Amino acid sequence: MPPATDPDPSASRRSLLLAGAAAVGLAALDARAQTPAATAVPLTPPDPRLVEQARREGSLTLYASMVEKDLQQLVEAFTARHKVEVKVWRSGKNKVLQRAVTEAQAGRYAVDVVHNPSPEMEALHQEGGLQPLRLAQHDGLIAAALPAHRAWAGLRVYLFAMAYNTDKVRPDELPKRWEDLLDPRWKGRLGLEAKDQEWFATWAQAMGEARGVKLLRDIAAANGLSVRSGHALLNNMVASGEVPLAVATYSYLPEQARRRGAPVNWLVVPPAIAYTDGIGIARRAPHPAAARLFYEFALGEGQALLAQLAQITTQRSAESPLKALQPVFIDPAAVLRDSDRWAALFEATVAGRNGG
Repeated sequence: MPPATDPDPSASRRSLLLAGAAAVGLAALDARAQTPAATAVPLTPPDPRLVEQARREGSLTLYASMVEKDLQQLVEAFTARHKVEVKVWRSGKNKVLQRAVTEAQAGRYAVDVVHNPSPEMEALHQEGGLQPLRLAQHDGLIAAALPAHRAWAGLRVYLFAMAYNTDKVRPDELPKRWEDLLDPRWKGRLGLEAKDQEWFATWAQAMGEARGVKLLRDIAAANGLSVRSGHALLNNMVASGEVPLAVATYSYLPEQARRRGAPVNWLVVPPAIAYTDGIGIARRAPHPAAARLFYEFALGEGQALLAQLAQITTQRSAESPLKALQPVFIDPAAVLRDSDRWAALFEATVAGRNGG
């Protein structure tokens, strides 16, 4: 439950539902740190009775916002393992949240499992849409991935990074501190995701709120920000060279592109900001056994698979590369309580700043 000091926590939830060391910091995590060998995921075999019951149910419905190609691999691996069909509805994070809440409020219980970033999962929990679970798989997760209520658990860490096109940005141009983005050389070369207010709120507070807000506003005013909807889209534009440098995006996206041979790399300039996603079972899941089996799979074999896809998992065994960057984790409940103010401030700071 939200703290008693919050005068109207439902207002922020409604808004969200309607919203549809410098040297260390400069170095991207070593690619080897994100390989499966670095992510020793403890694999607990599922209860055979659960598997049998899930197969009798035959299928489950998943609402998710994960990048399509990664989501497809996760679902196909689960189906191959357990012979249970997964019906996927994929959309943006706000639409996933809206659909799950709207259907539950209407008494239409269609979804079994929801996967979304942690602020949206926290909002769904506060709306009563998820059921708490306490499982052995939770024991190996980092603290940021496991809220006290246990209504959702994180699969991955989203580490925010600057992504850049290596054909368009020379090594000697790379920023060493955020103020370097005020340099006129960056005019018309910067991009940002349109709904990154959670990153903005946490980053600004880590910088010192007044200083952080003014700095991003000054960068936008001086050099422009190409504001794009979707981190995957923004990353593709970096890869194509249309946006030479993305100010903040998920590190795994340029890392995946780099491994495929695209002219892309990434770096982290302190303060490093991170948060987790979340997976949870709907409170009135129509296929409870299949939902539970998928949930357990995602936190076990699924995490090992995601590590192969350049994802940073939430396993404590994979935490050491992050510790070097000392990331500040976004508090999903906190940003949710104050989401109206930060969404408005973010919009005012970057809106109409597409100079170039």
